[in-house]
Amino acid sequence: MKKKILAVLLSAAVLVMSACSGAGTISTYTISLAEMPENLDPQVATEDNELLVLTNIFDGLFEYRDGKIQPNVCRSYTVSEDGLTYTFSLRDDSTFYLSRSEQIPVTAADFAFALERILDKSTRSPYYSSFSHIENIRVVDDLTLEIKLSREDNEFISKLCMPAAFPCNRDFFVKTNGAYGLRVNDILSNGPFTVNYLADDGSYATIVRVTEKENGIDRIRISLNDNTSTDSQLYADDKISGFFAAEGDSCEGVVYEYENTAFNMVFNCENEILANENIRGAFSYYCYAMENSGANLQAVKQNRSVFTGAMTIGSSRISDVITPAVPSYMNADAKKLLQKGLAEMEKMSVGSLTVLIPSDISYSVIAENINQLWQKNLNAYLSVEFLPAAEIQKRIASGSFDIAFYSYTPVTNNFMEVLEPFGAYDESLAECIGKIKSTAGTSAAEKYVEQAQNIILEKAFAVPMCSDSSRYIHKSYFSQIDINPFGNIINLKNATVR
Repeated sequence: MKKKILAVLLSAAVLVMSACSGAGTISTYTISLAEMPENLDPQVATEDNELLVLTNIFDGLFEYRDGKIQPNVCRSYTVSEDGLTYTFSLRDDSTFYLSRSEQIPVTAADFAFALERILDKSTRSPYYSSFSHIENIRVVDDLTLEIKLSREDNEFISKLCMPAAFPCNRDFFVKTNGAYGLRVNDILSNGPFTVNYLADDGSYATIVRVTEKENGIDRIRISLNDNTSTDSQLYADDKISGFFAAEGDSCEGVVYEYENTAFNMVFNCENEILANENIRGAFSYYCYAMENSGANLQAVKQNRSVFTGAMTIGSSRISDVITPAVPSYMNADAKKLLQKGLAEMEKMSVGSLTVLIPSDISYSVIAENINQLWQKNLNAYLSVEFLPAAEIQKRIASGSFDIAFYSYTPVTNNFMEVLEPFGAYDESLAECIGKIKSTAGTSAAEKYVEQAQNIILEKAFAVPMCSDSSRYIHKSYFSQIDINPFGNIINLKNATVR
């Protein structure tokens, strides 16, 4: 029954509010979810609903706030000259919550044990690859932690924002006897909230505030959504306090909008024909930022970057510090480019190619229109296969495709995941990627990230087309609600209510 009991925490992404009686102040924020989480072990949990709860009940060394990395339990830190050794000084007021009368101080050993669990292959942590370059972890004293890496990693602090790096008390973990994070009594958190109650029937759960905050939310109520009403209907009926708006939803309230999805085109450069840069450039001419796609550019947001707008490098958004260069094929004649490429390949035509088009997103119309332009202007007749966007992602990952249009929403702020798949196609790109990994300092890394992106664009390994934003709408009497764009994680720690 563990699964059903814990299935009472959260899932998709809709929020509700209820009012306290007495003074009449709204101090409960209820989250209505389609499914409930099964595991609240930070070093193992992966589902958005699980990460949502963990984000609100734990404090890590760092966290994302307002789209930037901010210190949390970490008071300050230093990095050695070679970029390999990080030394963290911790706050002395962070505690694990056992009960209102008993708290346990959070120490450097708790963060060390959490990372050791990730690196212990018996844990089967899905975050092992993100931290596998940790060479040594040393607890200097209760408030000082030293971590040595085997290679430089400009995104290491970003990784420490992940719930996987939340602290874990070794003694408490051992006492749970394998049930850590699976039951209320087997969850030990150090954030401003703690899980208080899980209904036996899996219908709702409550998370209560355990640290004082003026005008803060006192309780988060998580209820199971019966799917009889849409999120916007529940919101309009004042049954929920906020929701992630779908296309066409228009409701009064505070709108939090952030760019977290990109619609791109990508080539399989292992294909004999598509290995030619000029042929790729000819196809890409009609796709890049959709400038020659025939699309209504007033109705979409053009994108010229391979990264999504929410991605950061260091503490800055990549879009704020890096300007992508326009690829040269945009100033060429697409048909002549194709003819040149075919001549280089000693081919008369592109032959039998298949283009994958998503069947379940609105941008599929744009992809279909571009395919028609290829036929009309390039005499390139491709087979078309319509698939759900998720299936296209799988096909790209497995290499079972020729050309694919795909919708990309990153679940982590790891821009290297965008760059690295293309490193095998070009030596200069692989060299840039290597320099990003081995360069100490964010400003130096930015230079190579920019170079890497421009190589990808110039050689048409991937073609950015347009971007999409998510909207979260909540009632105006709540404020300071923060959304982590990577997974649409709602953070209510600093939220206030009037």
